[in-house]
Amino acid sequence: MSLQLEQDAQVPIQTHIDEFSSRFAIMIFIWVIASIIWITNIDPILELVLRALEPCEETCSNLYNPAKWSEIRWLSGALMGFISIIPLIIYQVLIFSRPGMMKKESRWLLTMLILGSLGFIINILLTIFVFMPSLFQIGHESQMNLGFVAKYDVVEMLFMAMAIIWIEILIVSGIVALVSAGITGLMHKDNSGWWRIRVHGIVSMLILLSFYGEFTLSLLLIAISFSLIELISLPWIRAKASMYISSPVIFDQYGITRKVLFAQCECDNEWELNDELISNVAFTSFKSLCNHKSDKEKLYQIIEINKFTDFVIFGCNNKSLTNQIENNLFTSKCLLRTEISSHNPKQFFDLEHYWINTQFLMASIVDPWSEEQALRKILELAKKYSDMEIIISTSEKENSKQYQVKQKEAMVEVSKSSKNILITELESLGYKYRIVGS
Repeated sequence: MSLQLEQDAQVPIQTHIDEFSSRFAIMIFIWVIASIIWITNIDPILELVLRALEPCEETCSNLYNPAKWSEIRWLSGALMGFISIIPLIIYQVLIFSRPGMMKKESRWLLTMLILGSLGFIINILLTIFVFMPSLFQIGHESQMNLGFVAKYDVVEMLFMAMAIIWIEILIVSGIVALVSAGITGLMHKDNSGWWRIRVHGIVSMLILLSFYGEFTLSLLLIAISFSLIELISLPWIRAKASMYISSPVIFDQYGITRKVLFAQCECDNEWELNDELISNVAFTSFKSLCNHKSDKEKLYQIIEINKFTDFVIFGCNNKSLTNQIENNLFTSKCLLRTEISSHNPKQFFDLEHYWINTQFLMASIVDPWSEEQALRKILELAKKYSDMEIIISTSEKENSKQYQVKQKEAMVEVSKSSKNILITELESLGYKYRIVGS
């Protein structure tokens, strides 16, 4: 099951398959037409490439296999045709993929396609006009020193250049995929293993298929590609997630680890809490989680990155928010908690009053905490704010949620079984309290 974003259309999978098939068929047709046009004009380009690769001052290359030369011409025409339609390929991939992607994912895809295409073209030019001529020149000088007569097969020269270009393209593509994922925030140290396995797997598979008759050479090329991709991508592989939120790991009554995220939907309210005010739990704030698609996407990414199991929301003015996000949270294996969803800044007199009541309501929550832990946290806050009158509400009573908290009052919600214990502790400490909703 996948996330259902607001912009996602409810259409059958066959519709997506049909759209992909039509776009793919159009691109293949345009590629064939472009390749045919290039094939009719490929000879001057091949002549230019051969002059660049020629290591001798005078001509020392010849054509020994005319059939292979025809193959080279067709491959070169197809390559030039592919390069010609790269902008159209990028456009088609983006148009097809973007509706089902989050903003950060679409930014990564665009970055990877653009950088990958530029790297693809620049790599071909550098290899043909800089790297391969230098390599052939070194080999030629070595043969001359040994007294050999230089006679080179132009087909083998071009095949060798193409093979090196192909390996370079695979390595550059792997590097671009990881680096662009790191730059856009999709990859970080906690999920880099997932990215690396897939990138190295695809690159290694293509190398093995390209040189299936040369197993030793394939292993050497795989080792080189692995080393280069890992080395260049290392800073992003080790980077901390941009949306990382420190959170205590809690064991519930069944011994299952839980991580709870508290979040405020500001909803144009007068007072907003910030991370500096709430430091003992995982907390974040959204401008308008109920109305902004970007905030919802940010929430899903935070939960996915940090592996939160519980999400507690408060402060929102829109009563339909829970219906909007509940299914996607369930898909992310995160439970939507609404115990304090009615907690809103408009109910309080100032920021300090709102902040104090927020702390008391957070402390009141049980599961994954036990009732004993919740009571202990409430009493610690009561000692810290000893001038506040504690308003005790039993969580089973809905009418207590309508109570208007007054200044110098702080409300807590406890179960009936914990109420008497809390009252006894408050009385022993000499703190003021009042019961509502009983």
